[in-house]
Amino acid sequence: MRKLVQVPNKALRKKSKPVQTIDSKIKELAKEMVEYIHLHQADNLGPLGLSASQLGELVRVIAFRCNPVSIDKDNIQVLINPELVYQKGFYLVTEFCLSIPGRRFKLRRAKIVKIRGLTLDNEVRSFRGRDLLAQVFQHLLNLIDGELLDQLEKVVVEDD
Repeated sequence: MRKLVQVPNKALRKKSKPVQTIDSKIKELAKEMVEYIHLHQADNLGPLGLSASQLGELVRVIAFRCNPVSIDKDNIQVLINPELVYQKGFYLVTEFCLSIPGRRFKLRRAKIVKIRGLTLDNEVRSFRGRDLLAQVFQHLLNLIDGELLDQLEKVVVEDD
């Protein structure tokens, strides 16, 4: 299994390319992303989501737990070429990123978010998230756009 890519790796700050074809390479990457989330769930800061860029692949693929508190592997979904459909309401949150270890950031996030993309079976699927899941969606979309927490506007940094 690949190691997690962390700062200062410049690849994290590059925009990921759309997936043109859902081939065996993309399916294998998706499987690896799901495994990573599942295998690291017991870690102190277990991942709620992961972008392909965090495993060194600059393609627009994300994986996330539909229910952030569930440890069931079947709860982890993969979305290809995800896009923001809408966002509503905003609030301040404290957030961290596995790719920027040891730091927390306070920033403004939407309270409700809907995203849409393709499943591994090439079907269009939408997900709606509130609070923590909405935060995860926004975080993952930022990652595939090459935007890390330390770059987002009006970020207040707290070092551990």
